[in-house]
Amino acid sequence: MENLNNVLEAILFALGREISIDELANTLEIEKEYVINSVEELKKRYNDDNGVKLIEINSMIQLVTNNIYYEYVNKFVENTKRQNLSVSAQETLSIIAYNPKITKTEIENIRGVNSDFAVSRLLECGLIEEVARLNLPGRPAAYCVTNEFLRSCGISKVEDLPDYENIKIKDEQMLVTDYDEKEKEENIEE
Repeated sequence: MENLNNVLEAILFALGREISIDELANTLEIEKEYVINSVEELKKRYNDDNGVKLIEINSMIQLVTNNIYYEYVNKFVENTKRQNLSVSAQETLSIIAYNPKITKTEIENIRGVNSDFAVSRLLECGLIEEVARLNLPGRPAAYCVTNEFLRSCGISKVEDLPDYENIKIKDEQMLVTDYDEKEKEENIEE
């Protein structure tokens, strides 16, 4: 196969996981020997000075980040993690934004589900912070959004958030509209 090194390089980059030499040979419909030779050439291309290297363990190969650049890559990975919040974390964040100094128990009462993971994730991302320990049994923590949250929303203070009542009315109107549309569809099907 012409340009096998480049083909393998593209596959390994796109996969982002390990793959066996046998699977590569079978999928590309070429002799295993060609794949082995190409892998050896790629190992030479990706030496210790490169940002990535090709590793082989038990006939499985993968393109991986070179360990010597870990600290730099880690900064970007951590930054990317901050940007990806689950729906439950987003919901919890909204509750905290509109209810400053709220406890986890109060959040769970609003959501109706355990919020341990969501609160932990938001703390980890620096979007909320513990602002007080309430003088209640167990001394629960009270949470507020951080300046990082405000920055990410493009606002300077919590009061700049959209009015909750307006959002609620719009959501209810959308629900009514969605319900009416579904009802129409059901009537048409009958």
